[in-house]
Amino acid sequence: MKKKYWILLTTTPAVLILDQLTKWWVSCSLEMGDRTPVVEGFFDVVYFHNMGAAFGMFSGLSDAVRIPFFYVVAAIATVLLALLYRSLRDDENLVAFAIALVFGGIAGNILDRLRFGSVVDFVSLHLGDAVLQGSLFGFKYRIPLEWPAFNVADSAITVAMIMLVATALVRRGRS
Repeated sequence: MKKKYWILLTTTPAVLILDQLTKWWVSCSLEMGDRTPVVEGFFDVVYFHNMGAAFGMFSGLSDAVRIPFFYVVAAIATVLLALLYRSLRDDENLVAFAIALVFGGIAGNILDRLRFGSVVDFVSLHLGDAVLQGSLFGFKYRIPLEWPAFNVADSAITVAMIMLVATALVRRGRS
């Protein structure tokens, strides 16, 4: 078996299993909306269901639009990534690993959407209760210094995207 397929067949299920196990653990350990500090003032385990995409985008759309939208986007991304994966040379292990991370992340979040109609998020990073506030052009703003909650699937996709961008930049620098 080609190494790129070995990478795919080990990484994708590993991400999916880790994602689903952590979400299961959080749902058994916390009540919806609970927050448990892990590193005081920086890292909490929380339990939320996200109806939207990253940062809650599209959560305000009606179910009739939002739900099919996420399935269509996931299907298109999967097909395009599968085509890219198929075209990889066998020595492109880093790219193969990154794409396998994305497949695992997509699978984890789609499985949540199929089961719950939303995605379970549980990692919360923040800077204490710090808030950035001020006034700009006469408008007052108040922004809590907290990253929106996320999960293992989101992390896998984010790490993969960073790896793919870095790989593309390195390749471009060699040209």
